[in-house]
Amino acid sequence: MKFLKILSIFVVVVLVALYIILFTGFGNNLVKPYIEKIAKEKSGYDVKLTKFDLNFGSLDVNAVLNDEIMANIDGNYSLFSQSFDLNYNVLVKDLQTFKIKLNEQMGLAGRIRGKADDFSVNGVGNMLDSNVRLLATLKDFKPFDVELNAKGLDIQKALALLNKPAYLVGKIDAVANIKNAVGTAQILSDDMALNKEALKDMNITLDSNLALNLTSNINLDKNIVLASTNLASGLANLSAKKTEFNLDSKELLSDFKVEVTNLANLEPLIKQKLSGSLNVDGALKFANNKLEFVDFALKGFGGEVVAKLQDSTLNATINGIKTQELMGVVSMPKAVNGVINGTVLINDIYQTANIKGNADIKISDGSINPTELKKLANLDFPKNNNFALNSTAKIENGVVNLVSNLTSNLLNVPSVTATYDLKNKDLSAKFSGVVDDLSKLKEFTKQTLNGSVKADGEVSMKNNALSSLNLDVKALGGAINATSNGKNLEAKITGLNLADIFGLIGQEALASGNLEATLNLSSIDIKNLNGKANLKLNGGVLSQSGLSKLLNKEFPKGVKFSANADVNIANSLANFTSLISSDLANLDKFDGSYDINKGEFSANYKADIKDLSKLAFLTGKKLVGQIALNGDIKKDAKNLVITSNSDLFGGKFKANLTNEKLKATLDKFQIPGLTKMLDFGDFYEGIGDMVFNYNTTAQKGDFHVDINNGRLKKSSLTTAVSLAARRDITQQVFNDSYIKGNINKNLVDFNSMMKAPKMDLNVTKGTLDTTTSRINIPVSINIEKTDIKAEITGTTQEPKVKVSSNYLEKKLEKQLDKGLDKLFGTKDEKNSDGSVKEDPNKDIKNLIKGLF
Repeated sequence: MKFLKILSIFVVVVLVALYIILFTGFGNNLVKPYIEKIAKEKSGYDVKLTKFDLNFGSLDVNAVLNDEIMANIDGNYSLFSQSFDLNYNVLVKDLQTFKIKLNEQMGLAGRIRGKADDFSVNGVGNMLDSNVRLLATLKDFKPFDVELNAKGLDIQKALALLNKPAYLVGKIDAVANIKNAVGTAQILSDDMALNKEALKDMNITLDSNLALNLTSNINLDKNIVLASTNLASGLANLSAKKTEFNLDSKELLSDFKVEVTNLANLEPLIKQKLSGSLNVDGALKFANNKLEFVDFALKGFGGEVVAKLQDSTLNATINGIKTQELMGVVSMPKAVNGVINGTVLINDIYQTANIKGNADIKISDGSINPTELKKLANLDFPKNNNFALNSTAKIENGVVNLVSNLTSNLLNVPSVTATYDLKNKDLSAKFSGVVDDLSKLKEFTKQTLNGSVKADGEVSMKNNALSSLNLDVKALGGAINATSNGKNLEAKITGLNLADIFGLIGQEALASGNLEATLNLSSIDIKNLNGKANLKLNGGVLSQSGLSKLLNKEFPKGVKFSANADVNIANSLANFTSLISSDLANLDKFDGSYDINKGEFSANYKADIKDLSKLAFLTGKKLVGQIALNGDIKKDAKNLVITSNSDLFGGKFKANLTNEKLKATLDKFQIPGLTKMLDFGDFYEGIGDMVFNYNTTAQKGDFHVDINNGRLKKSSLTTAVSLAARRDITQQVFNDSYIKGNINKNLVDFNSMMKAPKMDLNVTKGTLDTTTSRINIPVSINIEKTDIKAEITGTTQEPKVKVSSNYLEKKLEKQLDKGLDKLFGTKDEKNSDGSVKEDPNKDIKNLIKGLF
């Protein structure tokens, strides 16, 4: 008795708690946020309950969706009799959330009353641009009485309310008249269309909206629904003349027909050109939530497919289907030509453990189209090629045994045998392949390789997961071996030339050399790789032709290199240390990491370039001297960042390349070092601070150099100017000077200003062509009020200097006049009218002055 009392008290407490939570204001406020959250997750709308009043026997709920749609439902209900009498009202003020502007509000209001399995609903209003009228009674969840008039429903707005993309636009009519479970209904549209703007999201491009015409006539007779439907367009026609649905058994029987009179019309959808027509005629049956029967004949793609599924048995034949046409349908370049023929017979198709049967598939007259393969895989392939494929599968008690072979004038796969357990998803397979003469594949390998390739392997899987692997490849005197037990992997490359490996993967060789590599992985889960690897390359030579094409520069011939790298992999993070030496530069340190899953790379390096002149193919100009650099490299999905540092010309060099933008600074450097490196000669000394900006993609940039303690060194310019000015200008010290300019590919224009206590030197619109080294530098000089101009032309290696001065020319002319007057004893004499007499020695004086 005591136990029963405790149990009774517990039940009462639970019932009281449930009542408080479900049917009181306090409980309603607790439940409301959870209902809003669930409604948002299920509908995709931002749902707010402005009123939520749920009592024992009545309810009154107001909801706002996306601040645009208001809905109300109120009335009475009974939990015990499962009856209800509710009023509803929906008001749509706008659909701006879905980028649809309403000219007027939409609304629908009505009443729902009855019981769960026998109720009536009515509604009236202006909804989706239609004056909707609805009166319906459902019994046992089946239509009994239905009066519906909804003409001119806007499809795009309907899709917006369903939170679906507006793939269709236009109007649709829906009408029904059913009495006592007997009557008719129609769904009609003659201005429906596929929306070209919305289809862009699916990578489908149409010149204009694609018009569709829909007609569906429906008849209801007690529990049987009969429908005749046709959907016509300029691309294809789809029809089902007789569709029958049993409301009691939920069985569906229907015929179907697909007609494409001209496959070329499908090009906007599949991005491929096709020809011919396609016709599919068939019938199907759905029952017990599965496809129980289908019978169809497909004519198209150059052939025919006839298939029938009945009583869990699938029987199909394939005659003359062209592989190139199938590839076009799936939007792939038509790279493989061939004719497919075959038969398929499978019993107990729905019972995996008992399924049995056989299939024979053959591809004859096969060939690879080199032009289309280039589009598909960016690989070159020989024009003279052919192949044939034979594949036979036998299925017994859910186990598939497959035997296949491929014969070709280029590659043969004499045997592929496999066993696959459909229930347990276990696979066991063996394969072998051979290329007898690699020289036949020179278009693919980008070089003439003499020799053969032979590959043998075995693979096993348990529940679709790798359990073992053995691979043995012998090629061109070398070997590639790999073994795995499904948990770890060991692989080795021995005796192969790097150039041959490039050829075997269909890429032009970028280098040659003897390659040795080992890989030991203790786990092979790509998300959690662990292990070690080592790579050694000796006797390497960089490919002059391959790298010239890659860099779009004339790469030098015969550049030798060697490399060594050790890699430790932990949790799919590969940490590496490596050394690379070459005739161009030595990487004394190249250490870093690579995140295999994120695709992020980082490294730090030390580079030593002994002879900068060897990099003229990259810099576009001969450089003189050597340089040592160190820095970091980082690469992620968005950015590439490279930094460099160096002690250069007695100053500090820093550079940062972020994607295509380069910024460099060189602080407190000795200018003779820079001019010597640039091969400009030794014409100036001083201390400079430089800022350099450059866009590697646009090949444009700018620079600014501030100069102090500057002094001109002896040159053709200083000699000419010193003679003209009658003083040594190399003794002048320039401070607060600068040179700044812009770079546009190989053309550099610049201005310069230099100030000394007794001298100014300016350059305006100087130019340099880095390709030809030609220069044009106008120089303006002022020395103690004496103006001198100079033009420097020619090249940086052989400059030509022309000096002139109006001041000195006038001064020289005065001195000559005085000397000649004294020589000829000429004095200014006047005529009787006061005018000056003409000098009788005038012509002789002008002749003598002309010599100067």
